[in-house]
Amino acid sequence: MTDEDVEVAVEERRLWLLGQLNAAATRLNVVPGSSEVVNTYDMRSAGVVARDQDRDVWLRVVTEDPDYQPACRWDGNVEANAISGVPKPEVVRWDDWTSTTDYRAGTRLRGEVMTLANGETISADGVLYTDPHLPDQWWSDLRDGLTALAAHPAPHDDPVDAIGYTIRNTETQFGVTLDRAVFVDVVFVTSHADLHWGNLTGPELTILDWESWRRAPAGYDAATLYCHSFAQPQIADRIRETFADVLDTKSGNVSLLAASVRYLAIVGEGGDFDAFVGQLRELGENVLKQL
Repeated sequence: MTDEDVEVAVEERRLWLLGQLNAAATRLNVVPGSSEVVNTYDMRSAGVVARDQDRDVWLRVVTEDPDYQPACRWDGNVEANAISGVPKPEVVRWDDWTSTTDYRAGTRLRGEVMTLANGETISADGVLYTDPHLPDQWWSDLRDGLTALAAHPAPHDDPVDAIGYTIRNTETQFGVTLDRAVFVDVVFVTSHADLHWGNLTGPELTILDWESWRRAPAGYDAATLYCHSFAQPQIADRIRETFADVLDTKSGNVSLLAASVRYLAIVGEGGDFDAFVGQLRELGENVLKQL
């Protein structure tokens, strides 16, 4: 496929999503505003500010994609409404339907109307490249929010097999075989599981994108955010300091290892983490010494 073919395919997908976003507006009785439509990098969803009677809301449409399962749950955003004490959007109402267009006919779609997040997304990419100069209150709110999230009853199932995934990728990336007995005393808590700078707003904190929330080792959210901060060492240090009480535990070390191998696994695909191989390997090696 040539670059021109890719551009044509992306544009076709964008226009189809735009049509589905408008369909969602009709089904959910909101009026899209004049702001720019935001597409995710993978063109799996689209969103825009809309008007719901007397307030602004966020209107989103997402298309089902088996490649994102089981990590990305269809009902993740809606089910996250049950989580309290965390600054996040709430899904006000939603609707599912099946595409009847020639393009992707039969594809399941969901439209969601959500409360509008405070602040602006901190980074267009998940990785942080410039210091956002976040106030102390933001860090305090993040700490409190993740503490409240961890206190929410953790799901019993583990569809991604977090420990198995970490064992397999540790062997692949470091040539070290870990026995499951190493993880017997790891504490699992409710986690966002995809915490990066593209899912955080500032200077007032909102945590976005709840499709992937699930149980994970305590400290996993702080560990993933830490890995997305290597380009700003002072921010990475702030994360280690803010969450030292959990990251310096056995569960926290497992979380750091899990995050390390997660992102090492995608090195070489042309993404942001290609530039951070050294930091990821050093992180993983240091944790393995302690385990």
